[in-house]
Amino acid sequence: MTKPKSMPSILGDVTPPFSQQTHTGVADDFATMHQQWQKNQTPEMNTQMLAKIQPTIDTAVSSYVGPSASSAMKTRAKLMALKALQNFDPAKGNVRTHLLSQMQSLRRMAAHEQNIISIPEQVGLDYQKLTEAERAMQDRLSRDPTDNELADELGLSVRRIGKIRSFHQPLAEGTTVNENSEEHADGGDMASKIPGQTSAQDAWINFVHGDLTPTNQLIMDMLLGRNGRRKSSVQDIARKLNITPGAVSQRAAKIQELLNKNAL
Repeated sequence: MTKPKSMPSILGDVTPPFSQQTHTGVADDFATMHQQWQKNQTPEMNTQMLAKIQPTIDTAVSSYVGPSASSAMKTRAKLMALKALQNFDPAKGNVRTHLLSQMQSLRRMAAHEQNIISIPEQVGLDYQKLTEAERAMQDRLSRDPTDNELADELGLSVRRIGKIRSFHQPLAEGTTVNENSEEHADGGDMASKIPGQTSAQDAWINFVHGDLTPTNQLIMDMLLGRNGRRKSSVQDIARKLNITPGAVSQRAAKIQELLNKNAL
């Protein structure tokens, strides 16, 4: 059975970065320098220590931020590396592995830095209302609410909810603001389509979605990242819906069968 291009795989594993690399990434005399640095963390010693671990810092910046990292991000990476070295224990592991692990928050910092959209005041207020409504309905329903349920609760359209969410998503490198997003910044709705999806596919997906139960609608929305949602893993969906990962996979397979009936 061939899946339409619009439906992503949900069970693929992503190979962890650096998993096949065993080299230390630091100079042979790092251990001696580290002992000296711990006793005397002067600006001069900091500079020397950074020179020893610079290859690892470069790897972290390249992997977590990207090739176009700003000067500010590179400076943050150096400060994070020095902080990570303060609790490094050579007896418990490799310094390179330790640094790369401790510097993963560069991803979040980079995403924040790249989110350069100026969020209109009304969108900000709507986002606050959306967040509060989601939390209240989670308590009431013992699961995440569907977008239709949120729309009814807030008196907003589903497309408006999608736009509100999209303004609070970090921009990935190389992406651009949606066309005419500034024109609709404070008012009208903005379409929420999956990239590469044709109008016929869009209509069929909406038709299938409208026939599903609330739980299955959520699974479909979370898998496809519809209406401004972040795409979620099976495990995340199971946790949010209070069901098992196996149940999520089974439901997703049935949804897939429905989508495939109109595969082009």
